[in-house]
Amino acid sequence: MSDYRDVTPKNAPQYETAKEVFRYIVNYLRHPVEKIKSLPDWNWTVLVITLIVLSMGSGILTGLVPPNFFRIMGGIIISPIVGVVTTTIGALFIYYYFQVFEKRTCSLRKIFTLILFANVPFFIFQVGSEMIPPITLVGFAFTALLMAVGLTENFQMDKRRALRLVTILFAIVFIIWLWNRIDISRLERLG
Repeated sequence: MSDYRDVTPKNAPQYETAKEVFRYIVNYLRHPVEKIKSLPDWNWTVLVITLIVLSMGSGILTGLVPPNFFRIMGGIIISPIVGVVTTTIGALFIYYYFQVFEKRTCSLRKIFTLILFANVPFFIFQVGSEMIPPITLVGFAFTALLMAVGLTENFQMDKRRALRLVTILFAIVFIIWLWNRIDISRLERLG
């Protein structure tokens, strides 16, 4: 009599998914422009966990440059929350942009995936933001360029409209960043 029991380890599917995600991110870091053109088709759980891990890693590394316990804890707790909230808001903004201005409906999950991977340069450059504050804008500029490529390649958006949209988003982020820097310098002068 044959034994047909399943002897696959219970964590094998999660382990394989984690390996796939890791491989994709490594390849993405090597060729971001090429990889942003063909996004992975992952489920919501994988996307959110990937975003949490990337934003947490960026937050922890930011807290280590220079080392500060409270900033490291903020990287563990606050960064993932901010990452998920801002990515969700950005995805919803672009989702409704397509419905209102492009007169079509696109996959919210695919838009979320685009924003997640377009934000990777921002996460990387964010690490040095405490030492060189404007480096955040450099990271976001790369994010904006990847967004433009991703919008044209994945959603067949007109290149000019995609560039106009990400330029407007970059201007908004720049104004918020500048306002924040002015507030910080005021607080430093007062304190």
